[in-house]
Amino acid sequence: MSVAWIGSQPVSLTDAIQNAAKLLASSRCPVFTFDADVHGTRSTIALATMLGGAYDHASGQVLANEVALFTNHGGMFTTPGEARRRSSLIILVGEIPTLHHDLLQAWASSKPDLGDKRSRSWFHVGGAETDPSNGKLLRQLKAISLRSEGLSLNAELAVLRAQLQGRQALVSLSNIAQLKKALAAAQFPVFVFSGSSVATAGLVMLQELIVDLNIRGRASSVFLPADDDAWGSALTSLWMTGFPPRTGFTNSLPSYDPVLWDVQRMINEKEADLHVWVSTRGGQIPPKGGQAALISLNRTEVPTGGAAVTIAVGQAGMDHDGVTYSSRIGTFRTLQATAASHLPSASKVISQLAEALPGKRILAC
Repeated sequence: MSVAWIGSQPVSLTDAIQNAAKLLASSRCPVFTFDADVHGTRSTIALATMLGGAYDHASGQVLANEVALFTNHGGMFTTPGEARRRSSLIILVGEIPTLHHDLLQAWASSKPDLGDKRSRSWFHVGGAETDPSNGKLLRQLKAISLRSEGLSLNAELAVLRAQLQGRQALVSLSNIAQLKKALAAAQFPVFVFSGSSVATAGLVMLQELIVDLNIRGRASSVFLPADDDAWGSALTSLWMTGFPPRTGFTNSLPSYDPVLWDVQRMINEKEADLHVWVSTRGGQIPPKGGQAALISLNRTEVPTGGAAVTIAVGQAGMDHDGVTYSSRIGTFRTLQATAASHLPSASKVISQLAEALPGKRILAC
């Protein structure tokens, strides 16, 4: 089975590496997009550092919205483990990604064993529902709805904050009296949200609401990323450069700017002459537009359309061992290959690319 192509022609991995290295060496403004485990992310960022490029995640905009809460505002956060053990009152905000549903169902089947040990109750403030799986989850949890017809989630959060503070509001949320009663009895209410379902303004409003509650008691929130792997890449980027994705290098120094270093924007506006696409989970297609040459490191069996060089790479936890982030435990975890294959890891291929560059430089990761 072929693992490398130049254009649409199968070639040896060595030939593909040499051709990709020539493109990298001649590029004046390379950009990198990745969707990989920790090792793949580290290698991609290290190569971008070496070449003075810019890097972003494949889920760049969603990740940028999640990062903005932490970089622009901040908030009160606790871990999933603390919420499970201490909170008898959970308020879900917006639609929770399907990958986290089993976590919430596990909470529902248990009771807090520290602090407030009463049976757990659930509320949900969520605007209009668009995902049927969320509706099913809410029914399973028997979550009490906090809604007002015609209002967006951001507006509902604003009304909720006003009503909990006893302020005037033109509309009212359903079941608000039940929530106030539950809040008065709870020792540690926790709001659970995902950055993919709440706009940045709504996230800020939610955190201000939690600040209000902490004036008289104790409350916090649990942040569940829209994509655990993407959030793991953001944390990896932080420890490597001090900044999350959408970082570029000027005079060898990292610079974070979610607009300037938006790789898709750079490609569309012809600011980049080479795009390195690293997607170890496959199923994604590099964005179109612009005139940048494309090097694709993808989990694929066929060459990527429009790519000058395509190299097939494996997925962590399937084709090879790896390390990824888990929001369930709030940290990184190791993954063992479940179906080890001949496909090389992205980090191995990127290391070979670095070695093939003039000067035989070594990745600093």
